[in-house]
Amino acid sequence: MAVLRRFLPKTYDQMDQYASDWDAANSRAAVQSGPLWVVLGDSAAQGVGCPSYDSGYVGQVLEMLRATSGRPWRVLNLSKSGARTRDVAREQCPHLHDLPADLVTALVGGNDIVWTPLDQWRKDLELLYSRLPADSVVGTTARGLRKAKCVQVNEHVYEVANYRDLKVADLWNHTGPPYQGLFFDGFHPNERGYAKWADALLEAMGLPVTS
Repeated sequence: MAVLRRFLPKTYDQMDQYASDWDAANSRAAVQSGPLWVVLGDSAAQGVGCPSYDSGYVGQVLEMLRATSGRPWRVLNLSKSGARTRDVAREQCPHLHDLPADLVTALVGGNDIVWTPLDQWRKDLELLYSRLPADSVVGTTARGLRKAKCVQVNEHVYEVANYRDLKVADLWNHTGPPYQGLFFDGFHPNERGYAKWADALLEAMGLPVTS
């Protein structure tokens, strides 16, 4: 972590700042009324790579939810930078039991692409999906890294999600082909890149896409 922080100081500055920003936003959402969207995930859900914490895919989708429904949707973002699939299952999912969620999303896997062996990743997906309520939205991996590994995992995503009655946001197809990059730092998308993620999520929910 210290080595990566040295090479990507702006990225890690954003991680620290956006975690604080989301903590404050979550406190505000907790005392507001309106339908509740609970976000699980990693730094992508935090909006790392964007000019502000709320201009990533979460902020873009929240804006569309409010516009299309005419209701004051609020979001509780439980994501954490650096989280892998197993971390979301073990550390974030338990909070769902105490929350009146109208929508749950769990887009995660970027850190697994690099660090988690394929067989373990499959098992972690099964664990995560078993802990999500029916009709939650999960996602395939986006393009950009280790295509062969991602293709195999994405097949498993669809298989297990179908068994668990979960919806799938097809990040893979929305981010290519051809893959356009849209990187902020060589790993995280920028604001335009996250628009592709937002479209995948909106499509999975049956809402109009933004582009």
